[in-house]
Amino acid sequence: MPQTLAEDVRDAAEARALGDEYITALGKIINSHVRNEAAGAAVFDEPSISLAPTPREKWLACRMAMEEYGHHLKFNKLANELGLEDAHSRPPLSVFDYQVESWTGYVMTKAVVDLAEIVLMEDLCECSYVPLRRLCRSLMPEERFHVGFGATAARQLAADPAAREEVRSSAHRLITMTLPFFGRSDSRNNELFRRWGIKRLTNDEARAEFVRRTRTLLCDELGLDYPEVETRWHGTTS
Repeated sequence: MPQTLAEDVRDAAEARALGDEYITALGKIINSHVRNEAAGAAVFDEPSISLAPTPREKWLACRMAMEEYGHHLKFNKLANELGLEDAHSRPPLSVFDYQVESWTGYVMTKAVVDLAEIVLMEDLCECSYVPLRRLCRSLMPEERFHVGFGATAARQLAADPAAREEVRSSAHRLITMTLPFFGRSDSRNNELFRRWGIKRLTNDEARAEFVRRTRTLLCDELGLDYPEVETRWHGTTS
């Protein structure tokens, strides 16, 4: 692996001065967040509002939908500053094929899928591109609130014998669906990101961290079993 870029890249002008490869690498990261923040709000958060069992939980779902759309707009602003092409030319990640059909299913998207987002965003908090680094650091409190909400609600639901199996089955399905979220094990894009100091972790390292944290949630906190998974992924799903 070539030595990573050490200098801070302070703005879009400095990024462009580094050349097309750096802009392309940034574009892949930023546009992915533009797509997926909007997809999460539309596919997970909006449907949950009608599924929420109490006014307080409806308010929380509304708040999280608002915050996710806000993240979309902030990443889109970065994309516009860099003159990136339309972020929606590619589909969102396959985890957003998950259909939220119950409040329990929604709670587990927050506990599991948003935890994957935290793992990725923590890495970007040390990014060489200062505007992206600052944005990710500023969004972390909201992301942690979303995951904290999911974990707290999951503990409450798992304590109810009538809801426990749905918590388990939703968690297993979401964990399996989220593993490709981190990208291929042999990703050339990831090599590019690390070479330019945009990311530090390999895709497999990020995926292993996600597995570690979700295993702690399911096994240690909820007293549930964990699905059989691999921390390597080569672009196929079972």
